Amino acid sequence: MANKKWFVLVSLILVVGMLLTACGPTAEPEAPATQEPAATEEPAATEEPEPEETEEPAETEEPAPEPEPEVMPGEGDVYRIAVLSDMTTLNVWAAYDPDASIWNYAVYGSFWPSAYGLTSHRWDFVPVLASDLPTDLEEEGDFWVVTVPFKDNAVWSDGTPITAHDWAWTAATVLALDLSGNWEAYDGNYLDRIEAVDDFTAKLYYHTKPGLARHQYGVLQSPILNKAFWEPKVAPLMEQYAEIADLDPESEEFLTAREEIVQALYQLDPTGEPSGGPFVFSQWEPGAYSEIARHDAYWARGTQTIEYSNGGYKEVAADGTEWGFGDQSGDELEYYEGPFFKSVVFSIYNADAALLALDAGEVDFILTPNGLSRGQVDQVSGNPAISTASNPANGFRFLGFNFAVAPLDDIAVRQAIACQIDKTFLTQNLLQGAALPVNTIVPEGNGYWYNSDVTLFCDGMTAQERFTEATRILKDAGYTWDVEPAWNEARGGSAEWGQGMKAPDGTAIAELELLAPSAGYDPLRATAGVYIEQWINQLGIPCKANLTNFNNILDVVFGGGEWDMFILGWGVTAYPDYACDFFYTGAGFNVLNYSNPEFDAQCDEFYAETDLETAKIQNYAIQESLAVNLPYIYLFTTPMWDAWNNTTIEFPFTDVNDGLGSGTYGLKTNVRAVQ
Repeated sequence: MANKKWFVLVSLILVVGMLLTACGPTAEPEAPATQEPAATEEPAATEEPEPEETEEPAETEEPAPEPEPEVMPGEGDVYRIAVLSDMTTLNVWAAYDPDASIWNYAVYGSFWPSAYGLTSHRWDFVPVLASDLPTDLEEEGDFWVVTVPFKDNAVWSDGTPITAHDWAWTAATVLALDLSGNWEAYDGNYLDRIEAVDDFTAKLYYHTKPGLARHQYGVLQSPILNKAFWEPKVAPLMEQYAEIADLDPESEEFLTAREEIVQALYQLDPTGEPSGGPFVFSQWEPGAYSEIARHDAYWARGTQTIEYSNGGYKEVAADGTEWGFGDQSGDELEYYEGPFFKSVVFSIYNADAALLALDAGEVDFILTPNGLSRGQVDQVSGNPAISTASNPANGFRFLGFNFAVAPLDDIAVRQAIACQIDKTFLTQNLLQGAALPVNTIVPEGNGYWYNSDVTLFCDGMTAQERFTEATRILKDAGYTWDVEPAWNEARGGSAEWGQGMKAPDGTAIAELELLAPSAGYDPLRATAGVYIEQWINQLGIPCKANLTNFNNILDVVFGGGEWDMFILGWGVTAYPDYACDFFYTGAGFNVLNYSNPEFDAQCDEFYAETDLETAKIQNYAIQESLAVNLPYIYLFTTPMWDAWNNTTIEFPFTDVNDGLGSGTYGLKTNVRAVQ
């Protein structure tokens, strides 16, 4: 029942080594933060009343001790995680915007629950604070409304209930201050307000009908803060904001004043902030380590989750309450909500030192957003106390085309190039298993949305069959050559390169440039660039690979320069609206000059859809359109390798999209101690 929400500065991150934004490089995917332990206060002294002479002083009862938490199989003392960088803030407002960082979120991202979330293993959309799925969107006057029922047993770590009032206040504050970054999930372009009908019923009002990306994967999975703690601290800033509300929102006076207010919000002291999740903050020694402690009154502790191979899902709470959906048959995967460890310690190492610490048994797990390299895995593979797992990354490398350049605007040319690119040979032979083939824009690990049945050109063919079919596609489209491409059996079976290729109108095809990162930056993409250059040239399409500085590619492609083809990559989000964002006519991420009215119409429907099953069918069709029209040719992804100490910890599952580190942040709530 993990609350799996993507916390990134933007909805999509460009791969830099592994990941980087379209506007510039970032070190890791980004995410939020938390608070210092509450300062305890001595109770105020009170005068003791003198007893009546005729009466004995009334005896006061000792407060009942809090019940000891139920002992669950697999409990342990300390889960030791090696991290590669430190936290940057304890302020939740900053943590979801300028200080968004995986290192913050890995430590305490679960402190702020949401109404709904995604499960850690299969990424199913499930209730977290909610007790059931939301009602359908319905028109009510000028608004589209939805009702969300809350669990009545969820409590903050100070013992107070988590209520719809907390959610309504959080949304109102974010919308009023127009906060950016990850707070934009409370999207004011759609959401008008959230109202608390009562303590455990929330009603959402949208002034514009939202699709799944803005509703289920936006507002419904956004963090909820403790109103009682934050409202007194934020109120003075809200008063300041009210004083400038009548100013021109584009004026320098307004923008300067607003920025000062927001920066003050990011500097508020979070000491004593209650947690609504499985852990509470314990301590932080900057530059050395941080620690979180088990929230023994965590309301979801002991919940059993059962995933069925036929797609069904069931939760059984500790009190026996059940909730689920789908076909609950087939093979079962069962795991429990903890935490099982009393505390989690995050110690800071560099990559080499972290590996040595794991090998020596000083840590239980290494958390890295990019996974371990195959070389690092080989270093510890001889240690029987260490287990490893490999999972596909939640992203892909691709070949992109400029549709303003002939003949790349011709679907026949792109399909012929796709025929020539042998992904199995590229990943298994050339890259020696360091990469995995990718055939569609949605990563295979995102199982609900992944379409495994898209059109593939020349899939499973031999090199000769690929070459022959690619040549046929070009000939049928009207391309000619002075010397036609041919297969030479006499020379041991190899391609005779075409020469003097001409377009159907007789125009000579000019040499094309293929931009790819240099080997010093990314040997995988550099190798792919060299071989794709050869495969394209075999068809008589003149092509030259330019292995260059990574930032040079960004400057040219995203900076409006002149280019023909490039090899880059994307790390993506759980909800696949990026399948439209990259290619929709005029969209900011569409640097390809790609414009397809039929595709845009498909995306318009997908953007507006509110039903998950319907959206899945629509997205499958979008993936098929992209597979046929090929604005990108998907190449490969990298395995996410993880390693852990199998004598101290055991995971309920190790197959997870984006790996145990980047995908689940070490499964802190579900990992058990080896008994």
